[in-house]
Amino acid sequence: MNIIFEKMSSEHKKEIMEIFNFYIKSGTAAFPNNTLPEQFYAMLMKKSEGYPAYALKSVDNNCVVGFCQLSPYNPFPTFKSTACITYFIANEYTGKGLGEKCLLKLQEDASEMGITDLVAEISSENYGSIEFHKKHDFYVAGELKNIGIKFNRKFGVVYMQKNI
Repeated sequence: MNIIFEKMSSEHKKEIMEIFNFYIKSGTAAFPNNTLPEQFYAMLMKKSEGYPAYALKSVDNNCVVGFCQLSPYNPFPTFKSTACITYFIANEYTGKGLGEKCLLKLQEDASEMGITDLVAEISSENYGSIEFHKKHDFYVAGELKNIGIKFNRKFGVVYMQKNI
């Protein structure tokens, strides 16, 4: 699938929030309990301020099919060489290699910024994401068990790390 990476901007707000809200409603991959209004998009943008954040746009149909971003792991300069990585691909476009394209793009950007470690925070129920990250040389650095409650069940957060 042919995609281009566009810097996330206000023009992507509606489509990105639709993608994010799909994952909020359908499982624990996105942590909020309830769908979020479009105004939440400003918080997504703020989270990655000073870091790369992209909308994935399909060349074929000119629509947003996902988004990806880096954000600081911790605001203290002590941790400036570590970033969190996030990506969400529209459900109908998963399994087409877009996650890998996001990872490679963000990894390249991170290296250029002097970032040496990437951290992914993944729901313990998101087996596909855990396996994807393992396949791409992330390792499980730790897990906080049963710390979230969504859909009346507990789930944990798996921390995966990759040195780049």
